[in-house]
Amino acid sequence: MTTQEPKRQETPEYKVRYPLQEKLFSRLWFENYALVVVGSFILAAGFVFFIVPHNLVPGGIYGLSIVINYLTGFPIGTIALFINIPLLLLGLGVIGKRFGVKTFISLVLGSVFIDLLLFLNPEPLVTSDILVSALFGGGVIGFGVALVIKGGATTGGTDLIARLLKSRIRISMGKALIVIDGVILSFAVFVFNDLDLASYCIISIIVISRTVDLVLNGLDIKKFMVIISDRHEEIRLFILQSDCGGSFVKGSGLFFPENEKKIIISALDRKDVPGISDYVKSVDPNAFIAVMNTSDVIGKGFSKE
Repeated sequence: MTTQEPKRQETPEYKVRYPLQEKLFSRLWFENYALVVVGSFILAAGFVFFIVPHNLVPGGIYGLSIVINYLTGFPIGTIALFINIPLLLLGLGVIGKRFGVKTFISLVLGSVFIDLLLFLNPEPLVTSDILVSALFGGGVIGFGVALVIKGGATTGGTDLIARLLKSRIRISMGKALIVIDGVILSFAVFVFNDLDLASYCIISIIVISRTVDLVLNGLDIKKFMVIISDRHEEIRLFILQSDCGGSFVKGSGLFFPENEKKIIISALDRKDVPGISDYVKSVDPNAFIAVMNTSDVIGKGFSKE
């Protein structure tokens, strides 16, 4: 007698949705769009005053555009826009149309600001020390990127490519970004024929990443999320689809102890919190969500094991 193996339950696809939480022309609406505009300008200034003069390539589409500019002479911002717009159109099904509007504005403004500042031909703030340019440029760019994210957008580029790869070939966002930036950096080293340049580019990439984390999240790297919802099964599947984990615990309220519910608890990277939180609110507006800072998470899948 043969024993038939149980069929593995397939995890359905869920699109990440970013509901538009601010009303049109409300104070929050103006604040968010102001953050996108100011963040895009600061990002552009970081490239023009620190990165471009030394041909540094801090990954991303703007970094790739610097290399293409060196080869062709076409404006950096224009190159980035021509690359980013098709990526945005392809990625609308992944990030959602509402989120895509702000991202489109961020892409256009970032490209326009870069070309405008380069047209004005300002003097670089650091002329001789490449290391200082990598450090300060990374900090300024990271601050600009963080403001754009706070405004509810993204700077596009490799982030969109990573999301597309994740939706197609089941690779995590982190791994996809490392691969993409690694390819761009390798291309830059080949074109500029300067192996030492790679170390400065890596420094700027690290500083950008750390600055974004610091601005968005302070010194806290991990978040602890508690979710109570009657739609717990859909939420569970979405969390798994987002390459995150968690646990179910059973609990009941103090007023009605007989009404037992499943509670989802999950330790997350801060970048995963907005997408999961927005999805929960979109499928269950009455859901209870608590997000707490945690100073350390030890276990498989996190920084310490």
